[in-house]
Amino acid sequence: MNSTTLLIVGGGTGGHISPGVALYEEFVAAGARALFLTGKKDARFSSLRDVAGEDLCYYRAPSFTRNILKLPFFALGFAAAVFRAYILIKRKRVEAVIGMGGYVSAPALIAAGMAGLPFFLCEQNTVPGKVTAFFAGRARAIFTTFESTRDYLKKELCDRIQMSGNPIRKKVLAAPDRESARRAFNMRHCKRVILAIGGSQGAMTINELVLGLKAAYPVELKDIGIIWSTGDLSYEKYRKAAQSIGDAGSLYMSPFIDEVGAAYMASDIAISRSGSGVMVELAAMGIPSILIPFPYAAMDHQDKNADEFVKAGASVKIANSDAVPEKVFPVLSELLENPTRISRMSARAREAARPAAAAAVVKSVMEILSERQAGRV
Repeated sequence: MNSTTLLIVGGGTGGHISPGVALYEEFVAAGARALFLTGKKDARFSSLRDVAGEDLCYYRAPSFTRNILKLPFFALGFAAAVFRAYILIKRKRVEAVIGMGGYVSAPALIAAGMAGLPFFLCEQNTVPGKVTAFFAGRARAIFTTFESTRDYLKKELCDRIQMSGNPIRKKVLAAPDRESARRAFNMRHCKRVILAIGGSQGAMTINELVLGLKAAYPVELKDIGIIWSTGDLSYEKYRKAAQSIGDAGSLYMSPFIDEVGAAYMASDIAISRSGSGVMVELAAMGIPSILIPFPYAAMDHQDKNADEFVKAGASVKIANSDAVPEKVFPVLSELLENPTRISRMSARAREAARPAAAAAVVKSVMEILSERQAGRV
C-alpha cells in the first residue's frame, strides 16, 4: 500500500470532472490515497459521489469577473478558497496536487505552491485553458490529450509536456456487449443507432437538430434508433416536443445518460459537441462521430479539437451554423448507409484513443514523486 496522498482538483464542466474521476480511480487502484476537491456547484455530478464517496471535498471557488464593482467580492472569495484548500492540504497531509483545469482548480494550485508541494496539470483540449497557461511554468509535468498542444505552450516547457491522452472512466471502458447494450435501450430491432450528446449541460443546437431530424425525415429514420441526452435544463421541453411529432423511429431520451458506456456500445455513430472528454470516450469505444463544435468555446478550442479527429479520419465536422436538418441529414445518411466507411472511421477512432491514459498519468506522477522523496533522503 502506497502511503502517498494526492489531491485531484477540478470542476465546472463534465470535461474537467470525468478525467479527474478516472485519475482518482487509477490512483486508488495503484494503492495511493486520493482526494477529490471540487466546487460546491459541482455536487450535481453523480459520478463524483458514486466514485469518490468520502474522499470528496467541496469549496467555493468563484469564477473570475471583469466587473470592477464585483472584483472585491471575487478577491475575498478567491482568498477564502485558497485558505480552505491550504488547510485541507495540511490536515490531510497531501503530498501533491493534480489540477484538471477550470477556474475551480486555481485556488488549490496556489495553495499547493504556498505549501511547497509539487503540482501537475492535465489539459484536455488542444488549446490550453487559462489555468493551464497560467500555472504551466511551475508545474512538474503537463499531461496533454493532443500533441499539438505543445504549439500553444512556451518552448522551454517542452521537456515537461507528456502526451498521455485524456483519462477515461473505468465504467466507460467496462461496457457490456452490443446485444446487451441495445437491449438496455430497447433498440435490438434497429438497423442503426445514433447517439446524440451535447456534453454535461446539454446543447441547444444538437437538441434542435435531433428534433428537426425526427420531424423532417420520419420515413428515412423509421428503422434508426436515437439515444438522446438532452441535458437537465432542456429535458422536459424536448420530451414534450418529441411526443408531439409522432412515430419517427425508436427513441430513448434522458437528461443525462448514467450508463454512458452502454450507450456508446449500442451506437453506430454519434452527433456530439467536441469537448475532448466525450471525444476520447467515443474514440476509445470506436464510435465515428459528427462533431459540431461549440462556437463560443474559449479560444475556439472545440473547433481545434474537432480538427484533430477529422485529420485522424475518425470524425466529420459540421459548423454550428450549418447544424440544421437539411444540411446534416445528407451527411448522416451517407454514413449510415456506408458500412465500409463506418468501419474505417471506427478503426481510425480507436487508433486516436488512448484508453490507458489514466494509468500513464498515474505512473508518471508516482515516479516523479518517488524521485523527489529519494532526493530528500
